[in-house]
This record gives sequence, C-alpha cells and structure tokens, in this order.
Amino acid sequence: MNENPANSQLTFPSEADYGNRVARARIAMKQDGIDVLALSSFDNHRFFAGLDGIATVRPVWFVLPQDGAAAFVSPRIEAPEIRAQCRVPVAVEWVEWEEPARPPMSFSAALADHIGKCAPQARTIGVDFDATSARNLDLVRDALGTERIRDVTTLLREVRRRKDAATIDVVRRCADIAACQFKASCEAVAPGVPEWEVALASRTAAMRRAAEWWKGDEDHSPLLQGIHVMGGGSIRSARAHAVAAGRPMREGEILQLCYCGRPFFGHGICFDRPVQVGTTGLPAEVRKIVDVAREAQEAALAKVRAGVTTGEVHAAAVAVIGRHGWDRAMQHRTGRGIGLSDPEWPEIKANDPTVLEAGMLLGIEPGVYVDGVGGARFGDTILVTDTGYEPLTPLALGREVE
Repeated sequence: MNENPANSQLTFPSEADYGNRVARARIAMKQDGIDVLALSSFDNHRFFAGLDGIATVRPVWFVLPQDGAAAFVSPRIEAPEIRAQCRVPVAVEWVEWEEPARPPMSFSAALADHIGKCAPQARTIGVDFDATSARNLDLVRDALGTERIRDVTTLLREVRRRKDAATIDVVRRCADIAACQFKASCEAVAPGVPEWEVALASRTAAMRRAAEWWKGDEDHSPLLQGIHVMGGGSIRSARAHAVAAGRPMREGEILQLCYCGRPFFGHGICFDRPVQVGTTGLPAEVRKIVDVAREAQEAALAKVRAGVTTGEVHAAAVAVIGRHGWDRAMQHRTGRGIGLSDPEWPEIKANDPTVLEAGMLLGIEPGVYVDGVGGARFGDTILVTDTGYEPLTPLALGREVE
C-alpha cells in the first residue's frame, strides 16, 4: 500500500508504529499512576493494535500492563478475527452459552482473571469511560473493585493528540476517497432524483476506491462506516444533520453534502460542500448563505497555525457570519479533531483555550443555517503546521457553486 494520491511516499501503520504508540501510552500511565489499561473502545483497539472491523455486539478488551505484553480478552466468536488481523495475542476467550456454567462465562470474569495474572499487584486500572457502557462499567467495577477503576479518557486523548506519520497517511487516503465520493455524488445530482440515489452513488464510489487501496486484502473490508448526511431544499439543507432520504431534488435548490464518515481503516474525515441542483441560478437569499459559509471557513482557515487557540479559530468564523447579519445561524462548532474517534479532540468552539500544535489533524467546517431558507457549509481536513496548515482534502474541489 504505497500508492499515494498526493504523489509522495506514504507508509501504512507498521508494528513499529504500534510499538511507539504503546510506548507513549506507558509513559502517560506512569505519569498518571495507572498500573494497567483495560480498553473497550474499538478506536483504541485500532490505534494500539491495528484491529479493524470487529462486531461490536460483545465487549472486547485490550489490556496493557505497565510492564509486560499487551493482550486481548475476547469473546470466543471474535478471537479468530483478532488473530487474523493483528499480532497482539488473545490471552483469554470468554464464552456465554454453556450450561451448566463454567468459567469464564462473562467478560468481566475473564477480564479480572487476566489482569490478576498479568498485573497481580495492580492498584489502579484505567478504563476508557467514554467508550464503555454504564452497564459494562458496573460489571467491571464489581469484578475488579470500584476503588481500583480510573477513567483514562483524558490520558488517551493526550496520547493521541499529535498524529504520527501513519495516522496522517491513513487520513490522506480517507481524503482521496472523499474526493471520489464527491465527484460521484455530483454526477448523480439532478432534479427529480431522490437524495438516497446520490448517497448510493457516493457509497459505491467510496467502497470501490477503498477496495483499490486494500488491494484484495482478505482481512479488511472496504465497507463504509457511518451515516450519510445529506439534505436538499429550503427545509432539509437548513438541518445540519439531515440524512439522505426519499425527497426528490428540485431545480434551482441547494443540496448539502457531508462526507464525515470513516471511509478507510476506521479513520474519520471532514469534507463538506453545497451543490446546486439543475442549471437555474440559486435564489439570492440562498446564494448569500453559500457565500457567507465559504467566507466563514476561509476566515477560520486563515487563523490556523501552531500557537493559536481553537477558540480564536472559532471566533474568526463566527465574526464573518455575524457581520452579515446572522447571530443564530450556527448549529455546531467550527470544527473538531480528525483521527480515529468521530469527533476526536480538540473541539473548535467558543472560548476554548486549547492551543493548536503542529501535527494536529483538524476538520474546519463552519456552517450557516437559516430556517425556511436553507443551509450550507464548506468543510475540509487540514494538518496544522508551525506557520499555518496543509490541506489534506482538495480545497478547490466544489468550492465554486454556480
């Protein structure tokens, strides 16, 4: 997988990359006094081990002691997939169907058994609360002791804050796929065509391009992850997260397209564009919304560089929208971090003090939404640099709306 949409050499996550990520986590664990991590998030599984596409019906745990080897605690049904996809071993397989009951019959018992063996002196066990259901968290506390369990959401956020070359590589591929989606979507947009037909064209293009990147890999699927956000007309385009439905598009209206799913290896992307339906010019009030949304994004992008706060970036976009007479036209933040989680930290929102650093991946996507008139946003994925940013999605693509 060394092809490259940007004509420069790219790398895919290697065992060395995963080892470096584990090493960073262990440094953070030592600083925060965490003896062992027990992570249920599939984003973290992918980040630390390269595990991709496992069913989320039953909990799978990635266990990382401060000293010793990482391992998975897995339901038996998922163990073959884990072994096929990554080199981190499955230490314990738990089962759920045998009668009379024989241990381990639950994930919490299996998790407690493994931690008892790999980290018998562990006093603090870090769990990713943001990805663990309340019920499962209660079971973990019952099995391991409430006083030992600590939330490591913030710790993991810091470990994943600055993106390594492997993550940037994957997101470049996501950007390439999003560009293919947009082009296929534009070909499907026409008066009388229902929104879902555009979404179908977009999904097909994404999966075909992802399959080309995987090059026949037998253990990774090119199937697109996530909903397909899309809305046309004065009502639906003004709803930021309308999902492609059965409404036929009409001549002279706007269709807002959003490619914020996970098109490749579970990594996210930000790419948003409004598209005109048909050849009739947009109404003046809709044209204003499109023009101001584009101007707001350009103002936010102009503010991005290492050392600037996310609050400052957000304020630049909001100032443009306010200057054109709208004080309640924003329905969401100006952007967010891009990576494995969707959304990923940081959030680009009002008064946020987070300081941008070179190596962060961001989605910049301010929008303008006016009830009964319409909505539009321009969104792009960028890599923060010391002096500004590098666009990963094609800034010029779809920028001019006729």
